[in-house]
Amino acid sequence: MRFLVLLTPSVNWRDDVHFHNQPFMPEHAVYVQKHYNKGAVVLAGPFEDLTGGAIVVDVENEDEVMNFVENDPTVINGVFTYEVKRWGEGMSKFENKNPNFGQDYLDFKHKRQRELGII
Repeated sequence: MRFLVLLTPSVNWRDDVHFHNQPFMPEHAVYVQKHYNKGAVVLAGPFEDLTGGAIVVDVENEDEVMNFVENDPTVINGVFTYEVKRWGEGMSKFENKNPNFGQDYLDFKHKRQRELGII
């Protein structure tokens, strides 16, 4: 199961300190690296504007992602708060999943939307 973890500043975030120098950020980096090395972390990094970050995690179940997030040193120490979203099926270069959306899909969905009175 794939999950998106959104990390945003929390109560112990320091506005006067650069993102990479925030409290517990080195511990966070090592923690995420450990899980990346085990294969659980697919993607991770800060947002370009350094207002937080995101991690894509691939684990067996929701308990595992919650264990991962709740044991992150930046979460434990109130530097980041988090939101976890289950990733739905879709496109993926990693798994070579391509639904090949095209005109047939548009025609099918537009027919259904007309039936629903949406369009």
